Formats: sequence, structure tokens, C-alpha cells
Amino acid sequence: MLLKTFLIFLVSVFGYAEYFLSGRGQIYRPIVLGALTGLVLGDLKTGLIVGANLELAFIGMQDIGASVPQDTTSAAIIGTAFAISTGKGTAAALTFGVPLSMLILFIQNVFYIFISPMYVHKCDQYAELGDSKKLSRMAFWGGTIVNFLPSILIVTVCFYFGNTFAKTIIAYIPNYVQNGLVVASEILPAFGFAMLLRMIMNKKILPFFFLGFLLTEYLKVPVIGVALFGVVYILLTMNNENSKMEVETEDEDF
Repeated sequence: MLLKTFLIFLVSVFGYAEYFLSGRGQIYRPIVLGALTGLVLGDLKTGLIVGANLELAFIGMQDIGASVPQDTTSAAIIGTAFAISTGKGTAAALTFGVPLSMLILFIQNVFYIFISPMYVHKCDQYAELGDSKKLSRMAFWGGTIVNFLPSILIVTVCFYFGNTFAKTIIAYIPNYVQNGLVVASEILPAFGFAMLLRMIMNKKILPFFFLGFLLTEYLKVPVIGVALFGVVYILLTMNNENSKMEVETEDEDF
């Protein structure tokens, strides 16, 4: 158990490293962390399935300006871990992962409001002194420790103490509630895509959305086939744009 807890700790460090090491490499997404959690717990297949389902549910959630969505890193790790330990799949992931992600988001906000200003004030002092090395270290380690170390520790502690608790809770949840959670887990991917479409949909994109729907629904083209059609269209569009630019350049030369 201690070894698995340590491995979960490393997975959570890897997931939160998205914010302070990897430079937005999308390694914090559920499809990545679900697979890693399943791998360290010896059930890669379930990890991939649960991670993919959570990814579909959270696909429209991104940090945009001051809008901070719930913590997908903890939801992916704890959700997948409990899904594997209880044998209830995505339903258990939603039952335990999503509420925990909201709790961690609340704790992060508390640290942002009450603790982070102390480090910012210290950074201001080093900036006034012209000490760039201390300023850089304080900005990096101060932000990292304050913002993400508590989240990493909470995920690790929840995994260590939560397996028995999760199994006990699942045993007391009526079957009809568990069945409802299964249905909800199947609806959430559509909800996630709807959130994403709401942010990106406009008059230019709308025809392609319906074109993809018609190809899959009436011509039975698989999703990969639709994606390849999209790649071909993008390449043709890029070639046309390059040709126009070359013609305009030649005209300017004359």
C-alpha cells in the first residue's frame, strides 16, 4: 500500500507539473493521468477507459483569464483510483473524483487569497533590491509550494485513507443511485462537448460541425475518417492561401 501511495504521489506531482515545469503540455488532462493511475495500480485498461470518459466530461474546461474550472488533476487521479479499487468504473470516478476536485479548487483559492500575497510582497522586496536570483527563486518556489503542494498532499492522503472508505460508501449507496450515476457518466461526455462548442461555435465553424455529423450519421464514416477529411481540407486551404500570397507577392514585384 505504501508503494502504491508513493507512486500516486509521483503521478500527482507529474500532473501538477503542468503548471510549473512542462509549460502547458496538457499532461494534467484526465486521459493522461487516468492511464498513469491505472498503470501504477495494475489496471491500465480501466485507467484508460475512466480517463477517456473523464476527459470527455472535462473537455471544455480550460483556465481562461480569471475563470478557473474545477481541478481536473485530482478528479482524474482519485476518480480513477477509486474506480479501480471499488470496481464500479466511471460511476465511482464521478462519485468521489468530482467532489474532491471542487474541494481542492476551494483550498487553492484560499491559498491564492491569503498566502500567495506574502510571497508576492517578498518578490517586490527582492525586485527593489535588484536581487534577480532571489526574486526568481521566490517567484518559482513560492508559487509552486503555495499553489500546488497542498493539492498534491491532499490527493496522496485521500488515496491512502480513502480506499476502505470508498468501498464502504459504495456498499451503502442504493443500486438505483449507482445506476443513475452510470447514466450520468454516459451523458457527461455530451455535456462536455456542448460546453466546448459553446465557446468556439460561430458562423464559420457551424457548417463543418453539421458536415461532420452528416458524415457519421448518414454515410457511417468513422470518426477517424472524419478527422482525416478535416486534415485534407486544412492542407488544401493552406495551399490555397500560400498560392494567393505568392501571386500577391509577384504582383507587387511588377
